[in-house]
Amino acid sequence: MKKIIYFLLTHLLAYSLTHCLYAEVKVAPYYSLQFAEGAFVPNVGEWNFSVNLLSDFGVIVKPEGKHSYVGFYELKYTGPGLKRQEGEKFTDRTMDHLVVLRHNYNIFENYFLKSQVDYMKEYKRTGSNEVWGTGLYDFSRLGGLVFFEKKFSDELSSNISLQYHFLNFPNYTDLLAEYQAGGENIESSTGKQNHSLYQTGFSVDYKANHFTTDVFFQNYTKQKIAVKTVQPDGTYYSSDLQKDTIISFSIRHDENLWERVLFSPEISYKIKNSNQNYLRFTSIGSTETPSYFADYYDYNQFTFSFPVSFILQEKWEVSTGPEFDIKTYTKRPPQNDDGNFLISKRQKNHQFILNSGITFKPNAVTRTTVFYVFQNQTSNMEFEKYLPYNYTGNYFGIKFEYTY
Repeated sequence: MKKIIYFLLTHLLAYSLTHCLYAEVKVAPYYSLQFAEGAFVPNVGEWNFSVNLLSDFGVIVKPEGKHSYVGFYELKYTGPGLKRQEGEKFTDRTMDHLVVLRHNYNIFENYFLKSQVDYMKEYKRTGSNEVWGTGLYDFSRLGGLVFFEKKFSDELSSNISLQYHFLNFPNYTDLLAEYQAGGENIESSTGKQNHSLYQTGFSVDYKANHFTTDVFFQNYTKQKIAVKTVQPDGTYYSSDLQKDTIISFSIRHDENLWERVLFSPEISYKIKNSNQNYLRFTSIGSTETPSYFADYYDYNQFTFSFPVSFILQEKWEVSTGPEFDIKTYTKRPPQNDDGNFLISKRQKNHQFILNSGITFKPNAVTRTTVFYVFQNQTSNMEFEKYLPYNYTGNYFGIKFEYTY
């Protein structure tokens, strides 16, 4: 897939540049800003202020004919706050820099082709005293995608997509492997999060209904598979490399009642399968046989959301939207307060989020929203020494949006 995408992107770019040299070109800059500030109050830990920022600026280039081009830079900052993903602390914060070059081509009347190359750099801080650029999970991502769409009628269209990206984690190191190597071969403990990401997707839009399915493959370059028995080199890792597969499905329906009530219920289902296992050592340097848990990272996840907007007047809008999320691990057992695994059970996480807000739209390019978010997460994982699994939180603030 990687070679196919690179081939298509290279030839499309060469053709596009040649076309621009001999065509009348129209250029339009654009800018988009989203800024949110508020406070979050969880029932565990301390309350804090949160700031989120999303800023895009770029240019749209449209020669005469069937081609158009988009180039933009995006800065995204996500501050401390309530987290949707498992395995993150309230204090975690990220900063992303993204550069995108995109080409849109109207092949025939109802056939469209989009190609894109992009580069992203993400910095992550897990504490206020950590310096940007030194985070364990900082990464860079480079790659591209090809997207083909066919419109059969005004009510029916479909598309397929292919993408490839490579993710590099320059600061990541396996501390246990580094300790076992005794400082003699540090290279063997670095780069274990580096991986190639392949994706193929298919979607269908019919009237107000949208169906999407995606398949992701993550192939790691150095991360080996944990096994139950000691290997010839004295470790518990085989020569096989980690490979993850994620399959997702989603169905959404958009409805507009009386031009005053808009709602978009969506159901999605995700399946993750990984050949990676988990070893639990009682302590660093322990000579005891570690506990072994096969298929530790496999899970099924079901999500249902029901956002609704009420158009009160031309400039005012009220919105709300409950979201339910159920994540069930296929084999991973939960842990009790002391960190001991409950072998007879399987870990389950339940999350409920209620978004609500009042939006004022004074003109076509500006929106200001006063929002409130209630979030509740429960899990049979009781070991919360390092990460929260059971909590209730409230998040409220104001968001400003500007697009030109």
